[in-house]
Amino acid sequence: MTSPVSLVAGGTGLVGSYIIDSLSKKSGTQLILARSFDADVPHNAELRIINFDDLELKKIKLESKIDNVYLCLGKRLATYELLYMQDSSRESFKIIDFDYPLSIAKLAFDAGAKNIAVVSAVGAQEGSSNYYFHIKGKLEEEIKKIGYKNIVIAQPGHLLGERNEFRGYEIPVLEFGLGVAHPLMRGPLKNFRQVEAKKVAAAMVANNNARYSDSGVVKYLTYDDFL
Repeated sequence: MTSPVSLVAGGTGLVGSYIIDSLSKKSGTQLILARSFDADVPHNAELRIINFDDLELKKIKLESKIDNVYLCLGKRLATYELLYMQDSSRESFKIIDFDYPLSIAKLAFDAGAKNIAVVSAVGAQEGSSNYYFHIKGKLEEEIKKIGYKNIVIAQPGHLLGERNEFRGYEIPVLEFGLGVAHPLMRGPLKNFRQVEAKKVAAAMVANNNARYSDSGVVKYLTYDDFL
């Protein structure tokens, strides 16, 4: 049996960086697609710097067979944009969080990939009046149509972890408030609890390497799956 080849897109982000680290400790190889990459490239990885706009122009080709796909792309947003996104920001958000990931999912599928794991968000639903949740939900639905045998969709709440960039003065306040509210967030609110990005990545890797069936099973990962 040959070692699996995993494609990772969005490896410079919080969840993506942990996925790359996790895969570096497993058998198999990685193909990292990135616009830029400042971290060390793992011993079992190939880094490919691309212009993501070329995806839409069909200029990106994959020379090797792919087994597993990890999509962790996402535009950096201000906290208020999660609640309401102005029209001026919607197009760039859609390109990064919908167009690019969907193009990569199709590209990898054509290269033989059977398993895919996607970072989405709790509350994602196509048709939502909230634009952020609408786009996240729309991506989920479109990926289901491609033909993957196993689909893992991670829907975490606010992600905890050390970031390289400044996210805003409100973030520590938000995280403190969510920490205080944590025991009170039960029932439907439980999945909105904040969670460590490292645990989300670990759950995605564990489940994307599982084999649920050969008929297109979709597994949603929510708060309890990240513990």
